[in-house]
Amino acid sequence: MIKAYSVVKDLNEEAIQVIKQNNIDLTCNSTGIIPTTEEIILLLKEYDILIIGIRTLIKKEILNTLFSKKIIATLSVGVDHIDKEVLEHPLVEVMHIKTANALSVAEHIFSFILSLNKRIYELNTLVLKKKGRRKNLFENPDDISEKTLGLIGAGNITQEVIKIAQVFHMPMLCYTKHPEKHTDLLKYGIRFITLEELLKTSDIITVNLPLTKETNRLIAKDQIKLMKKNATFINTSRRDIVDTKALIDYAEENKTFYVGLDIDLDRYEKLFSKYRPNVLVTPHTAGVTKQANKRMYIEIAEKIVDFLHKNEETML
Repeated sequence: MIKAYSVVKDLNEEAIQVIKQNNIDLTCNSTGIIPTTEEIILLLKEYDILIIGIRTLIKKEILNTLFSKKIIATLSVGVDHIDKEVLEHPLVEVMHIKTANALSVAEHIFSFILSLNKRIYELNTLVLKKKGRRKNLFENPDDISEKTLGLIGAGNITQEVIKIAQVFHMPMLCYTKHPEKHTDLLKYGIRFITLEELLKTSDIITVNLPLTKETNRLIAKDQIKLMKKNATFINTSRRDIVDTKALIDYAEENKTFYVGLDIDLDRYEKLFSKYRPNVLVTPHTAGVTKQANKRMYIEIAEKIVDFLHKNEETML
C-alpha cells in the first residue's frame, strides 16, 4: 500500500477522506513541528508521499537517499522552498496549488487597495489617538473607480483581480514575459505593455508572480523610482520579488505613495515596527482564508490521487 505523511497537521477531513478512500495509508503530523532535512530524509525512506507547507524546506540533500519515486505535494502556489535540483529530479514528482487560493488573494489585494485609497488605516489610527477629524488626514480619500490598474503577472490571481476590477471600471495594463500565452485576457480590455511603461503610467500596481531566478528583485530601486509619487503599490507575492527596503524608503519620501504588502516578515520586523500612514502590512496571510485552506487541501489531495491513478506502476 502507498504510504503518505502530512507534515501539515490540520489537513481537513474532506481531503483526508479523498486520500484514504483511494487506498493510501495516511499519517498526519500531530505536533505542528516542521521537520529538519535529516528528518525529511528519514520520512522519505518510510513514506512514498510527503505533504508539506511553505515553511518546510526541501533541500537537494534528500536526493542522495532516494531509490524509488516519491511525491512531494506542497500546499502553496510557489515552490521556492524546494531546491531546483529536487524540482527537476526524475525520482521526485512535485505538486503545488494552482487555483485554490487565487480568489482569496485577489480579495486581499482589493482590501489593500480600498483601505489605502480610502485612508481607512490612517483614519482608524487617528481615531485611536483621539484625533479622529478629517482635518487631521494627510490628504482626502480617493475613489478607485476608473483609475488605471497595472497588473504584473498574468496567472490565476491576476485573472481573479481582473474580475473584481471590472466592477470599478478600471482600465487595465499588464506586463508578462509571454503575452502571447495570455491572449484570453484581451476580452477584458487588457493592454499588454512593457514593465517600465506599466510602472510609469499605472495609478495602482499589483504584483502577482512566483519567485524565480528571473523575478528575484524584478522591482528594484530603479524600477520603484519610475512609479508615480501618488501611486498605490501592492505586493502579495513573494517578498524578494521587490526591494522592500527601497519601496518603504520611497513611501517615506513621498507621503502620497501608498504601499500594501502581504509578505513574510522574517528579517523585516524592525523595518515595519514604525507606524506609517501610507504603508499597510500583513504577514503573508492573503491566501490562507478558511475557505482557501479547504480548497487547497482538497486540490492537493485530488492531484495526488489523480497522479497515482495514472502512474500506479511507477509508484509501486
